[in-house]
Amino acid sequence: MSIGIRTFFRKAANQQVAASTALVSCTDLTVPVAANQKVSVKYVLPFSVGATGGFKFNVVVPAGGTAYMASMFAFDGVTAAPGVQVGQVITAAADFANAWAVAGNHRCIIEVLIENGATAGNIDLQFACNSAANAINILRGATADVVSL
Repeated sequence: MSIGIRTFFRKAANQQVAASTALVSCTDLTVPVAANQKVSVKYVLPFSVGATGGFKFNVVVPAGGTAYMASMFAFDGVTAAPGVQVGQVITAAADFANAWAVAGNHRCIIEVLIENGATAGNIDLQFACNSAANAINILRGATADVVSL
């Protein structure tokens, strides 16, 4: 069984959103998508947050495209008993957000199936703080693993 063409993107440097809830594009992880193309994207995002403020992530598709069954799992990298602290599944475009109050380094995994519309463009991972109390950093080494279906 063929799985299609696989492309891998890697973040070259840390990127910070300082005390803002305004979503910004995560550089290096922008995924180009052709008209009418279907792709599966898995993001692995090491990130750090302050003691308050939490995080929010969003996957934006080109006009006319649709994101299906997106899931997000955030793993606590600090607490004595780390594990999945937050999990969400959505079926329509929306922010993954949580007011997580655990300062330090963590990891988030987002998986999404995308059916693009008639317009070629980019799949854009965006991130910000969930409140303007602290900064969030996407750390160097974050990845996007893309399979064209």
